[in-house]
Amino acid sequence: MSRSISTEDRISALPDPIIWHILSFVPTKTAAITSILSKRWNPLWLSVLILHFEDETFQNMESFSHFMSSVFLLRDITLPIRSFHLNRSKRYGIETQNINRFVHAIAQRGIENLNLELSGSITLPRSVFSCRTLVVLHLQWITVKDLSQLVVDFPLLKTSLVWCTFGTC
Repeated sequence: MSRSISTEDRISALPDPIIWHILSFVPTKTAAITSILSKRWNPLWLSVLILHFEDETFQNMESFSHFMSSVFLLRDITLPIRSFHLNRSKRYGIETQNINRFVHAIAQRGIENLNLELSGSITLPRSVFSCRTLVVLHLQWITVKDLSQLVVDFPLLKTSLVWCTFGTC
């Protein structure tokens, strides 16, 4: 008795929400790579509600920043971002202006989980501290500067601040 090998693509036959859920478990760069699988997969990664960026897989800071910018430009602006994880290693340093731009943009999109691991000092946008949808705020290896006249409003926050220092530098 011989077996025939099925060439049916069962994963592509899944509904979009299930594929988005599967893609939410991998870094955003890996999710983007799935766009080469087929025309069906091409736009799917841009609708994932969980964005996870790590600079370790990029050759330099410019390519990392370009990729992050492209993701934000290509995504439908009306789509919420439920979770945003940004992990920046020490090897590139910090481009505070770019980070603040991304963090401000996601704070306006109904973010529930914000996880920043940046290894450095930054001035976070004030919109983060008044983001009423935040449930988890995880700041790791960060010194948050310029807290003057800061108003904090986190009615839903359940978990916050790990390995974070505050300063007026």
